[in-house]
Order: sequence, then C-alpha cells, then structure tokens
Amino acid sequence: MKTETRHLVSTTAELRRSKCDRSAFIAKPRLPIRVVLDRVTQAYNIGAMFRLCDAMLAERLIITGVEVDLSKRNLGQAACGTQYWTPWSQETSAADAVLGARDDGYQIAVVELASNSIPPEAFMPKFPLCLVLGGEFDGVSQDVVDLADAVIEIPMRGMANSINVSTAAAIVLYELSRRAEAVGA
Repeated sequence: MKTETRHLVSTTAELRRSKCDRSAFIAKPRLPIRVVLDRVTQAYNIGAMFRLCDAMLAERLIITGVEVDLSKRNLGQAACGTQYWTPWSQETSAADAVLGARDDGYQIAVVELASNSIPPEAFMPKFPLCLVLGGEFDGVSQDVVDLADAVIEIPMRGMANSINVSTAAAIVLYELSRRAEAVGA
C-alpha cells in the first residue's frame, strides 16, 4: 500500500517569519561575488537582476551602459523591492568596472558563447569573483571578454542560441553561491 505524502505550500506569513529584521539583514555577510551588467538595457531585466542578486546575497550589482531609473514600473515589478536592499552602483563602462574588480583582486568570469567557453560545472572559481553578463542584443562586449580569466557558456540544446540574461545569471549564480558557501568564502 502506497502512503501519500502531502507537500504544503508555505504561506506568506510563514515565509516572512523565517526572515531576519531589516537592521540584521543590512549587517548580514554577503558572498564575495560582484555582478556586472554589460549593456543590459531593459528595465525588466535590470529589476530581475536586483532580485537575483538579493536572493543569492551577491556583494554588489554594477550596472553599466545605461542610466538606471528605479521608478520605472517594469524594473520595480521585477525587483519586488530588492532594488532598495541590494548594494548597487552604476559605471559608464563594463570594462572600467571589470578593471576595477581586477585591481581589487577579483577573478573575472563572463557568461558568453565563445571559442574557449566552458560549462558552469567545469569552471573553477576563485573568490572574490566578478561575474559579467551581457546585454539582450549583443551579449558581453569583446573588450570585456578579452579581460576575462574564464568564459562560461550555458549549453544551448534547442534551436535558440541564447536565453534571457536573468535566467543565465540564475543558473550561474546559483552554482557560484553554492561553491562559495562550500569553501566559506
């Protein structure tokens, strides 16, 4: 006889009860991962990146090549308030942001399809790490790819050659956050 197991979905109240208060959250240690957006321009994608960086406790989100307006409706809807909790900044160019990270001792990895790219599971991260993701139309710029210590590729098994930037970031950031926690980074 088979025993049926029920999985009950957590309520909003139950989810909130597991969260620390706002002052404790601000003091919470973040993972040594900087995320640089190279020419990501769509407000929805930027908002989704705020939400993802919050979820993974990334150290900082750096947005380049576009003026960020937190009042944009699509950004706010996708971010769900995380734009106020995620440390972030803007820089004119991704190359400058990457060079700054390199000067600070960060390993540089980009997510892009390239002749020497490797799948996420083959990448051996060294923390602190700077992860660069490219824009919706042109990907990571060649000058930034040239600065990378590693190029990570998400294998495309279907007909499309790419996936949404926040989806790609979720795949790679989850793997990186898991590894950073495992080594106590």
